[in-house]
Amino acid sequence: MGIFELTLITFAITLIVTKSKIMGGKREFVEQRYEASKVGNHKPGMIHTWWHAMWTCPMCLGFWVALPLSILSTTCPWWAALFIVFGLNWLVHCLENFMFQVGYFLENSTDKEKILNKDGNSGDDRV
Repeated sequence: MGIFELTLITFAITLIVTKSKIMGGKREFVEQRYEASKVGNHKPGMIHTWWHAMWTCPMCLGFWVALPLSILSTTCPWWAALFIVFGLNWLVHCLENFMFQVGYFLENSTDKEKILNKDGNSGDDRV
């Protein structure tokens, strides 16, 4: 398998686990257990911290998903494929997050017309 396919597979898995609504209940459960491990001014253990990161951090999960997938690479050694797939996965997640934030801003803006057209016109200058 090529680097591009491995990157898309890694992105899909990490997106589903860390951000999708279908896994939201499991993420919420993991977050509640993580917060419960902090009760009484205690520091969460390594297992709680790692498990929480696997369900909520695309970068953390992306590395561990890219690790076994990089062995399937036929274009370069597995260690090079790991760094390439992990890096490209993170760039795609950053792009996805940027596009989501822009869409959220435009959807919830009260001054949509001013954002789309700074002079306040509707954009149709025909008489």
